[in-house]
This record gives sequence, C-alpha cells and structure tokens, in this order.
Amino acid sequence: MPPPPSRRSILAGAASLGLAPAARAAGPAGFGPLGRPSWASDSLQAAASAKGLMYGCEVPFHRFDGTVAYRQAVARECGILVCGTEMKMEEVLPAPGRSEFSRGDAILRFARANGQRMRGHTLVWHAALPPWVAPLLGRASPVQAEDFMRRWIETVAGHYRGQIVAWDVVNEILGNETDPDRGGGLRDSPWLASIGPGYVDLAFRILHETDPAAAGTWNEDAVEQGVPWMEAKRTKVLRRLEAMRARGVPIRRFGLQSHLTSTIPIDQGQLRRFLREIGQMGLGIAITELDIDDRAFPSDVATRDRKVADFARRYLDVALDEPALLDVVTWDIYDPDTWLNDHPYRKRPDGLAQRALPLDAQYRRKPLWHAMKAAFQAAPDHTAARERLRRG
Repeated sequence: MPPPPSRRSILAGAASLGLAPAARAAGPAGFGPLGRPSWASDSLQAAASAKGLMYGCEVPFHRFDGTVAYRQAVARECGILVCGTEMKMEEVLPAPGRSEFSRGDAILRFARANGQRMRGHTLVWHAALPPWVAPLLGRASPVQAEDFMRRWIETVAGHYRGQIVAWDVVNEILGNETDPDRGGGLRDSPWLASIGPGYVDLAFRILHETDPAAAGTWNEDAVEQGVPWMEAKRTKVLRRLEAMRARGVPIRRFGLQSHLTSTIPIDQGQLRRFLREIGQMGLGIAITELDIDDRAFPSDVATRDRKVADFARRYLDVALDEPALLDVVTWDIYDPDTWLNDHPYRKRPDGLAQRALPLDAQYRRKPLWHAMKAAFQAAPDHTAARERLRRG
C-alpha cells in the first residue's frame, strides 16, 4: 500500500487546482450586465412570479450550445436556471492542475443577459467526482480531506461569488431503501469515509464563508411520495434539519428533487405535514429537479399526457400551498433530453420515450405545462413570506 500523502502534498495539489482568491477576480463584471427579463407574459415564470415564486429549469450544455430553439424556449419560460453538470467537480476539475469554467460561465452569461437568476449545483456529492479524486480522498487523513473540500468549495463558489442565489451544498446525503445505514442514515461516500459525519456541517460553513449571499441548500431525493420507506426518510430529514439548526449550521433551504414516479402514489397529507414542519423551522424550500416518470401510464400519447399532468397537479397543489416554497425547477424543459430515457430502471416497458417535461419535441406546450401554469395561478399568494425567506 502506498504511503498516505503528506499534508503539504495534498495542500499543494489542491492549490494547483485553482485558488479561490484568483478565481474571484472574475467578479460580476466578467459575466455581463443583468438584462431585462426575457420571459413572456404568458410563461410559467410569469404565472409563478405573481405568487412570489420562481420557475426555471436545468440547462444541459449540449442542447443550450447547439440549438437556437432551445435557448429561445428557456428564455421565454424561465426566471431561474441551473446547470446539470457544468458546475460539478467532474466538469470543473477534470484533472489535477486544471480547472474548467467555460461552460458554466456561458450559461451564467446567458442567464444574466436575460434577467434570469442561477442556482448552483452541486458542491458535495458522492457521485460526479473526477476519477482522480476518490483515490486521493481515500488516502487522506480527515484534516487533509477537509483542506481539499475547503479548496474545492472556495474555488467554484468563489469563482461565481455574488452570482448564485442558492447552492446545493450537499446532494443526496441520506441512503435510500436498499442502502446500508452509516450512522444517522448517511449514505456511504468518499466524503463520509474521509472526513466523517461532520462533512455536512463543514460544507455549509465553507460556502457561507466563501459566498454569504448564496442560500446554502440541502438537496435530497426520494422524500416526496407515499410509501413507508420514504416516510421514514422524511423523518430522518426532519431530525437532521432540527439538529443542524440547533448547531447553528448556516443552512437556509431544503431542496426536494421531485423526480416523481407514476408507480408510487402521492400522499398529500404526509407531504403537507413534511413541508409545513420544514417551513416552521424558518427554512426555505425548493423543488429542484421536477419531472414525471410515466412508466405506469398507457402508451397512448393523449392519455399519457393527461395522466402526467394530473399527477403533477396533485403534487404541486400541496407544495404551492406552503409559504416556505420558493422555487419550482424542472430537470430540463424539453422531453427529448430527459435523463429518464437513459436510466436502466426508468425506461418504459413498451420502449417508448418518456414524456416527462413541459415541452414536447417540437417545443410545444404540453398538458403538463398547462397543469403547472394552472397550479401557479390557483396557488395562494405568499409573496411577502417568500420575500422574507429570500432575504435570509
């Protein structure tokens, strides 16, 4: 077994990735002025903003970079954007001594030119690590691993300092039904193995030191629907949030990914109680990655689209009632790009493409789009409460 790296060597390696002070020199001017809002008066963002909400989507660079119609749709419908991979470590730090911000910068410049805001996704996750990082963390002492995390967050959050309204500081930190329990329900990850359970609090504190204006968010999956194992996970979330607040961790929001699956029911009572308890802690809530896995619905397009729309409406009618809900973000906006078609456990049994998102392959507004707009319009107006939470 090779000897563990020294503290000096790991710090030198981390420093070679790009120090935060140098990255901060880009500043707001490097991303262009904030332009006039681009969204249309009949858009999802317009309907959401009337209730103090923001609507937006994840933007995959390959589509953004190559398709004018896609950029036009995103400009027309959205008030907030998020990168899919362009701000993750696998993209920003592809190799030791090399940092890469060009794709994330391009999407941010687009957002600013269109008067749109940006979410940051994601700082600390068990996945999307460059291949050289997990071995490095595996050899590091806790102090060395903490130093590496600090350098990483200072690098990326420092580069975008003042430009990101909320960062997903930690992502999917709890195990799901089949994952082993590592203590407190934390999922096994290189960060847990190298630093210990304190890595979660540490990540929030580093972000707050680096960009105090950005709302630190815990983004979690599989907490929205009505099965016992998700209810158990919701209980773990609430206990952990309460403990984090008691320790003074600078967490300001909780994110529900909301990759909803039609094979699992939505228990509106359980969901309402869960959101209310988070809101009562003084935290904001964001729906961060909404889409509808339509595997349980018929192949007929008209029937399937109607059922997807009804399913989403059942979810949103509860979520939008909660004054602490601030954002509704879909994971892309354009059906052909949905990740569900590529996931081995998410593909439809009939082999048809999923119709999971608001716009179809011709950029037409689908029943899901209309259901979302109707949900925004029917929602209570909690603008004042939401503005207080945004100010932090």
